[in-house]
Amino acid sequence: MSGRPQMTTMNGKRLSSIPPRHQNESTSQHLDLIRYICDSWNSVSRELDTCNTSNYRNGAATVTYYQEREPNPQLKDFQPFNLEIWWGQRVMQSITRNASS
Repeated sequence: MSGRPQMTTMNGKRLSSIPPRHQNESTSQHLDLIRYICDSWNSVSRELDTCNTSNYRNGAATVTYYQEREPNPQLKDFQPFNLEIWWGQRVMQSITRNASS
């Protein structure tokens, strides 16, 4: 079993209350979306790698990588959101709440 939390609801409903036909549609759509994102990312990554070689020197670059030269002062206190920690904390709260009931 992986350490990642599993989604147990869809539109506020438990998966067990959703007819199996809808579960399969949802899973299929989810997998299609994940596949699309991975394929798109891999395509852009390959193109960027290609641009960093001889094609870039010849002016044939089609991917532009943006990076700020100076950090944005409005983002100086920015802290990235760690979804895995947040889910872990929610699971722990749920467990301790259920254990004390």
